[in-house]
Amino acid sequence: MGNLGVVHPSLGESANKLEENVYYFGRAMENLLLRFGKRCAGPADQGHSQPGPGDQVAGLHAEPRPQTVLEEQLVLKRVANVLINLYGRMAVLSQASRSIRIGLRNHDREILLANMFCTEAYVQNLFSLLQLDKYAPENLDKQIKKVSREILEKRTYICAHPLERTS
Repeated sequence: MGNLGVVHPSLGESANKLEENVYYFGRAMENLLLRFGKRCAGPADQGHSQPGPGDQVAGLHAEPRPQTVLEEQLVLKRVANVLINLYGRMAVLSQASRSIRIGLRNHDREILLANMFCTEAYVQNLFSLLQLDKYAPENLDKQIKKVSREILEKRTYICAHPLERTS
């Protein structure tokens, strides 16, 4: 955590990964602000929004923007999951560093567990941050919304049961 950090050196790699995730999270939030504009936080603009200049890529038809980011549940879920992982990692690194500093019994196992948790959360965050890019191959929002719409319209699971016969 930089030169002034208080994380024990045995947790340095995990702390560096946390810093990296925080940096990329900030970049992702800037991109979301650009994508959704000033309408991120509330119902100030109740009219239908027009497509923005960045909404058309490589010949794809522009989609109308959602009114606010609050209407994009999949985006909000990813943002929340990244924040939960960031907070959890800060707590784990703090606790593990304290355990070493005060000499708690078995702190070496706590360091191992902390590093494992931090590495797993780091990878999860990288994937979630990739999914926040609307045009990334990891982003399946368009397909999820299509399936959801079909299920809501038909009010049932749309696929046939695998044991059902097609006479």
